[in-house]
Amino acid sequence: MDVKYYNLKSIICILALAFVDCSSISKNISDTIFEGYDSGLRPACENVTLVNMTMGIAVRQVIGLDEPNQIVKLNLWMRLKWNDCLLNWDPKDYGGLDNIIVPIKRVWIPDLTLYDSTTTEFGGIKDYRAHIFSDGTVYYNFPTVLEGLCPIDVLNFPFDTQVCALVFGSWNHHGQEIDLYPRHNPGDLSTLRPNVEWLVPKVAVERHSIKYSCCPAPYPDVTFNVHLQRKPAYYVINILIPSVMITVLAILGYFLPVDSGEKVSLVITVMLAMSVFQLLVADKLPPSAESTPWIMFFFNFILGLSAVSTILQVLVINLYYRGERDISTCMKYYVIKPLCYITSVPIPGEDPTSYCRRKIHCSDFTKPQEAKNSVMWQRFSIAVDRLGIALFSFTLVIGIATVFDRMTDSS
Repeated sequence: MDVKYYNLKSIICILALAFVDCSSISKNISDTIFEGYDSGLRPACENVTLVNMTMGIAVRQVIGLDEPNQIVKLNLWMRLKWNDCLLNWDPKDYGGLDNIIVPIKRVWIPDLTLYDSTTTEFGGIKDYRAHIFSDGTVYYNFPTVLEGLCPIDVLNFPFDTQVCALVFGSWNHHGQEIDLYPRHNPGDLSTLRPNVEWLVPKVAVERHSIKYSCCPAPYPDVTFNVHLQRKPAYYVINILIPSVMITVLAILGYFLPVDSGEKVSLVITVMLAMSVFQLLVADKLPPSAESTPWIMFFFNFILGLSAVSTILQVLVINLYYRGERDISTCMKYYVIKPLCYITSVPIPGEDPTSYCRRKIHCSDFTKPQEAKNSVMWQRFSIAVDRLGIALFSFTLVIGIATVFDRMTDSS
């Protein structure tokens, strides 16, 4: 028992001594490299005046996209790497220890800025710890939440994909002082957490070197194009399918008898319902004069079609209640009877094929008619109603197919 206790005590002592020794080495390195070091000045040595910096991001979560204000909010893991020629040592002089971790406040940090940020702060950039290696390489990874401008293209809403450009660069140092490049695998999506509305299929990266009017030297930047693909299921289920169903119900107005008095009111109800859906979608989208969403074309198409249908229904009601008003002979033989024949509306006392199998002469116009004018007007109104059903249905199917084909066209 005493032997086991002695061995355990010996092991604890050895580990404690090793820890103390390791901590002492790290402190010695820290004291050496930070002696006379000023974290507020860009590192510049005799033969090294340019700081080479690489950066990448890992998209952790899409917090939200404020479409009316065109602002995206992202949770990112920033991954920075640069070389500080003032922070180096020979590992052989320090027991082979080739790296230390220190608070970032002790190290010079590139003044990295998100150019299109909507806030004045770059959260987290001064709050974590940097990993410094013996050759002066500094690795600094930290989490942050950024808000930036993101122009919205709503043409294919809700089957749209937005591209939010995050442009990072130095605000004060030009390309002859800090050279900025994307690192390997600059847009990492392996740790992405799901969002209820958006998918992130990819993050593309570009490097630019731009000369601004203020300064003669170019300023490099790294642009991360974050692709956000909308999940359309919510809008399909709650807006598109109900709007299509309500539009189809407008066809029922043609099947209502004129005596019901509800033919026009049903179509007007459809128009009001479509106006409500249009307002719901309009509140979601930013005001833009550059592109009009196809879904708005769809709503306007339905409203226009309903307006024409309302006019047609008023015409049907007007024809139905004309009573014994006179009907011109030409209208009777060249409009009413052929239309009734085409739409399969029988006229009492008339052979529907008699005026189609023979040529009509002017002498026929003086022959007495077997059907009363009131009956002819009513049959004519029914024929116009049936013609309206065919035209409304055909136009509706073609219009919906065209709009939805354009709406889902990703190109």
